[in-house]
Amino acid sequence: MGVFDSLLNNTFSVSRVTRTSDGMGGWSISYTPQGDVLGRMRPATAAERTVAQQQQRDLTHVLYVRVASDVQRGDLVTGDGVAVEVLGVREPSRADHHYEIDCREVQQEETT
Repeated sequence: MGVFDSLLNNTFSVSRVTRTSDGMGGWSISYTPQGDVLGRMRPATAAERTVAQQQQRDLTHVLYVRVASDVQRGDLVTGDGVAVEVLGVREPSRADHHYEIDCREVQQEETT
């Protein structure tokens, strides 16, 4: 196990958006579970939030995962006490090492 892998201390559930026609010209949106990924999440820094706001985005967290992880823009990631929507996936090293995933925290509805 490498140094990076030792930092991945949480398991996150990934769900992908599924759109189905509602029969009236609109769409019904639901999330389909895709599986779990090992990762680490941290709050976005003030500098990262400022840059995101200049690009008219609302960035709250950054998630780190292995490069082989199946996480895409628009996915819902839950774990470590938070639910986030994936805004973008970056590969900073360009060496097939890890992804940095920009996320925005979302409030999940309670289901009964």
